[in-house]
Amino acid sequence: MRRIVLVTTLLCSAVLIGCKKKGCIDPSATNYSAEAEKDNGSCEYYEVPTNYIFIDGIGNNTVSFSGQTARMDMLSEMTSYLKSANNGGAQLDASTLLTMYDNSYASWSDQDLVNNGKQLKNKTALGDDAIKAQFEAWMTEAAAETPPSEGYLQAASGHEWTQLIEKGLMSACFISQLTANYLDGIMEDDNAQVVDYQNDKFYTEMEHHWDEAYGYFTDATDYPTNGTNRFWGKYANNTLEPLLQSGSRISTAFRTGRAAISSDILIDVPGQVSIIQEESRRMVAGMAIHYLNATKQKVADGETQNKINHYLSEAWAFIYGIPFCKNPDLTYSEVNNLLAQIDADFEGFSQNSVSINAMIDEIAIAAGLEAFKNEL
Repeated sequence: MRRIVLVTTLLCSAVLIGCKKKGCIDPSATNYSAEAEKDNGSCEYYEVPTNYIFIDGIGNNTVSFSGQTARMDMLSEMTSYLKSANNGGAQLDASTLLTMYDNSYASWSDQDLVNNGKQLKNKTALGDDAIKAQFEAWMTEAAAETPPSEGYLQAASGHEWTQLIEKGLMSACFISQLTANYLDGIMEDDNAQVVDYQNDKFYTEMEHHWDEAYGYFTDATDYPTNGTNRFWGKYANNTLEPLLQSGSRISTAFRTGRAAISSDILIDVPGQVSIIQEESRRMVAGMAIHYLNATKQKVADGETQNKINHYLSEAWAFIYGIPFCKNPDLTYSEVNNLLAQIDADFEGFSQNSVSINAMIDEIAIAAGLEAFKNEL
């Protein structure tokens, strides 16, 4: 009797094995089947384009980050205006800077920026009023400063207003929006419903938010062929690419994540978010270290104090930007302690290579950049 039962059991097992449904069992494939139990070699995968160009099945462009490009244009024009006070230039006007910041300005060189509903101020530090007030204070102080007959417009302390405002907003606005806003909540976005075909919005909510994050990194779909002339796209490619591959790693992760979203392979998206957030942290810290090293070099080269202050001001502003990253390598408190060391004697600090090296070490250890700190 036991022999008959054993044979019956074996026959049943053989039937069950033979009846397993075949298909693609890899969740990262475009034709993944949740019902398949046995792989049949049919898996198909999405392609990652060489440019940030994504077209839907009927030929519509699904990429849009015009709001981010507008904010880059605003900061570019604000920076140019700040620089106009260098080398015996004209006195700055506080209201011009403040209205540029909140986009109540009516004299943009690009008139499409006027009343376009976009601004830098409301995107600063995820809405932190104290941080926004700090930038407005710097703008007011810059306008109160008498332009130098030569050199950069700087406070009596040595801080250069252009660097604090431009580089500061690169992090407080662009990096915080990129890493801690759009990408941080991307997995909660809808990727099933196209936003509005009737008004040429051919993207899903998830696609659009991913694109907006990309737009804070560069305004070029063919980066790094283009888009290396300003802000993070510039520094990632021109300064950090040789050592950290910041430009290629960030842009590749953006293209890969977008391809996964467009193919609805959402299992691949969190990994690309992590890459972008990590590389963004390294990028900000790397630029801080780079300009601390540059400060030492300018001292060794015997440059004027005004020019040395220029480089230390850039370092100051990039250090200031570190906490605006998602999961920052240094907290606000830790960064404020570093900046206080510089502020105690700005010009004196620039001449003190021991103090600069100690600061480089602290940032490099926190950001995992010890292997690169001397070459940055």
